Amino acid sequence: FSQFIVSSHSYNIFFHSYFFCIDGISGFLVLLTLWITLLMVISMLNSAKIKELFLCFFSLNLILVLAFLSNSLLGFYIFFELSLIPTLLIILGWGIQPERIRAGSYLMIYTLVGSLPLLGAILYMDFHCGSIKIFSHLNYIYFFSNNDYSVFCLLWILAFLIKLPIYGVHLWLPKAHVEAPVAGSMVLAGILLKLGAYGLIRSLCFLDLDLCFWSDFSFIWVLSSMCLVGLMCFRQFDLKSLVAYSSVAHMSLIFAACFCSDLIGMNGILGILVSHGLCSSGLFFGVQCLYENSGSRSLYVNRGLLNLSSLFCFFWFLLCVGNASAPPSLNLLSEFLLIASIVSFGSIISGIFCGLSVFLGGLFSIYLYVLVCHGKWNVSNNLWLPLSMRHFEGLLLHAVPLYGLIFLSNFLFFM
Repeated sequence: FSQFIVSSHSYNIFFHSYFFCIDGISGFLVLLTLWITLLMVISMLNSAKIKELFLCFFSLNLILVLAFLSNSLLGFYIFFELSLIPTLLIILGWGIQPERIRAGSYLMIYTLVGSLPLLGAILYMDFHCGSIKIFSHLNYIYFFSNNDYSVFCLLWILAFLIKLPIYGVHLWLPKAHVEAPVAGSMVLAGILLKLGAYGLIRSLCFLDLDLCFWSDFSFIWVLSSMCLVGLMCFRQFDLKSLVAYSSVAHMSLIFAACFCSDLIGMNGILGILVSHGLCSSGLFFGVQCLYENSGSRSLYVNRGLLNLSSLFCFFWFLLCVGNASAPPSLNLLSEFLLIASIVSFGSIISGIFCGLSVFLGGLFSIYLYVLVCHGKWNVSNNLWLPLSMRHFEGLLLHAVPLYGLIFLSNFLFFM
């Protein structure tokens, strides 16, 4: 029944062919990809080797758009893996620290280890079912026994859980964010993480995760890990690392909602994909503004900005409020739908875990704002320069859709 809800009643299909398909989910993610790409161009206008960097970004943009529009599971897998190549080039070519090599190695190893079982599962189902179309409306449970089906589902979604990522397979994400240039962090948080969530959503068209023997354990694990990651955020001193760990907490909520497979949860997932893509990308852009003025990403160096740049602090406040899922941001409505879906599927205990996770998310977002904007500016650093037009445009183009889309929620949700 849950498969019928997700595949047939969640989002209208606007275009369908043998190779490509556009519905409400893929359409919004393509628009998000194009928007984040525009903001990445703004953020890297002063970078070295600008032509080569733009080539990497536009090739990555094309790969991601084709992945979101693909109607074939094998085609989606190919584009899913191809996205690794320009991402690695961006980290290794424009990263600053020598540790970027280790970060690139983590990213490559995690991605390949998770994706090989997915390729085997796709080829196996093509051989036995004769169809690997995303909208084939096949339920693969009829081809397996109960235990075999559970193992098959785990192998299928492992690559998406790594890309999402959830706690336990997340170690590549903070390293990649810390070593990547600002535009690389923006595309990682704004789009590439959404590729894993998109794969999970499409998998619900033909997989019933709640029938697997590991579903109860995974549901409890992901809910408890959201609280654990929220506590880990308070131990981060690097601004990029803190924003990266907050992404892990938000993305874990999506995996928990995938067990519910209802229309409310699907709408909440789409909302959090769009809102988190804008908010996390904006926070990384703001961190770059701080780095260009102070030469550091440390929380203890970048302090007291309220007396130096009230305009930057205004945008920083909007982004932190959005990260905390406070009104009137789109995150608020999205997380409300997700938590309602999770509580209806689980029990009151799951509601307590979700409430604690939201509380910690709001707390470390306030912590992030207070440390950056209040206190005393480190006089040993360069004087704070006024926001350039490039910085102002980048921050504005993140904040406007983050708060403006909530007024278009009737169009965004329940399509």
